[in-house]
Amino acid sequence: MSMVLPKEIMMPNDNPYALHRAKVLRVYPLTEKEKLFLFRFEDAELAEKWTFRPGQFVQLTIPGVGEVPISICSSAMRRGFFELCIRKAGRVTTVVHRLKPGDTVLVRGPYGNGFPVDEWEGMDLLLIAAGLGTAPLRSVFLYAMDNRWKYGNITFINTARYGKDLLFYKELEAMKDLAEAENVKIIQSVTRDPDWPGLHGRPQNFIPEANTNPKKTAVAICGPPRMYKAVFEALINYGYRPENIYVTLERKMKCGIGKCGHCNVGTSTSWKYVCKDGPVFGYFDIISTPGLLD
Repeated sequence: MSMVLPKEIMMPNDNPYALHRAKVLRVYPLTEKEKLFLFRFEDAELAEKWTFRPGQFVQLTIPGVGEVPISICSSAMRRGFFELCIRKAGRVTTVVHRLKPGDTVLVRGPYGNGFPVDEWEGMDLLLIAAGLGTAPLRSVFLYAMDNRWKYGNITFINTARYGKDLLFYKELEAMKDLAEAENVKIIQSVTRDPDWPGLHGRPQNFIPEANTNPKKTAVAICGPPRMYKAVFEALINYGYRPENIYVTLERKMKCGIGKCGHCNVGTSTSWKYVCKDGPVFGYFDIISTPGLLD
């Protein structure tokens, strides 16, 4: 299947506040804290035409409880449904974790800028994830796999503290043999689990093992703030170009449209709304805007 994503992704009816009812089709436990939810809009016409760019997010609403911003983790190529990986971390997500197939929620979006996947065509891809950061990068990875002919070699580095917390571990392991035949390398490791039988090490430790050419590689990173400095330094030391390094900061979002001020960062000369100017930022935005990685 071939599909070209529009340059500008617009909300249905161009209304950023529009809420649409979506039905839960499947709930799959990933870890002790995260579940993968498969949704489809109840409006059949909307379900078929709604799309997004990898790296964008939606606002998921439970009436009477509240709403949360969640990055979409499925491929934009697969029309008719979308997936969200949701961590149980508060009042709203606790209720979300009780949902079962057949239940409905309200969704608005997509929001944010997403990754410039169209500009990356012809380049190698290096995806570096830690913890919950694997979820938004899964969208990039699946989109690239659905458009395999558009990109060069691909490496996906997926890490977590403990083996039980490696998101999408089984899915990625199942893809390894086929992926290698397609010049796709999958590296999964842990940092604090002495009993883990697989690889051990932080994300930056595996950058030399990537099958990518540093001079022509687009890099997408997502993880906790403490990982970024070390990953940036390693990438640049190995010759990756700073202008091709991107980070998604979906953890900083709140309302999604820049009204609440929760995600305002920077100074009077370098001011950003993470939900509107991001959540995807380039390396130079990251290092020049105080507070983006706090």
